[in-house]
Amino acid sequence: MARRSAEDLLENWGRWVWRGTGVPSYVSPSLALMRDNVEMEGTPAPVITDEEAMLVDSIVARMWRRDPQMADCVRIYYCTGRTMHGVGVVLGMHRKKVAELLLAGRTYVDACLDMLAAAA
Repeated sequence: MARRSAEDLLENWGRWVWRGTGVPSYVSPSLALMRDNVEMEGTPAPVITDEEAMLVDSIVARMWRRDPQMADCVRIYYCTGRTMHGVGVVLGMHRKKVAELLLAGRTYVDACLDMLAAAA
């Protein structure tokens, strides 16, 4: 089996987190009017197994114990779909700092996946 990238796993983990949580999504009135006339798909389904998602979840939890700010950036960015600027607004930091923390977070996840693959 080919190893998936940390970016791919994080994106799908973010979708997996919100899948089936019962959180209603906003539907604009214009969309409601067009919905009956045009076939539309919802948000993309996560392409990740529960085992992979739980693995990523545990890595992000360990990341939070080590660097809460980095883990919060990763969690908010991938789970809510906010932009880097939006994450910065939520956390009260500059977009460039968010970009640095996201890069560090992806690298952390990638390193953890490498260690697990080497141990297997």
